[in-house]
Amino acid sequence: MNSKLLKLKTIGSTEKLVLMLILDFPSIGIFNLRAGDMAKELGTTRKIILETIENLRVVGYIKTKVVSECYSRTTELTSDFLMLINEGG
Repeated sequence: MNSKLLKLKTIGSTEKLVLMLILDFPSIGIFNLRAGDMAKELGTTRKIILETIENLRVVGYIKTKVVSECYSRTTELTSDFLMLINEGG
């Protein structure tokens, strides 16, 4: 768990949980868990996850794209976000 992520004031707790889920995903691939699956994993609703994803996109922490053929979404952390949680030490 990244303590710098937990200390961020620009996002709420659900956003932090989604980011932790993405950070736990193997870095060799693109994160593509469906919103409904994320909601189950985090004990919330699909609607809240979709709002959370949009909030994270707006603040510039993720890039995301819906893949309509498989009703999924690909999501990547931005370099700005990664620098933010990895800076210092």
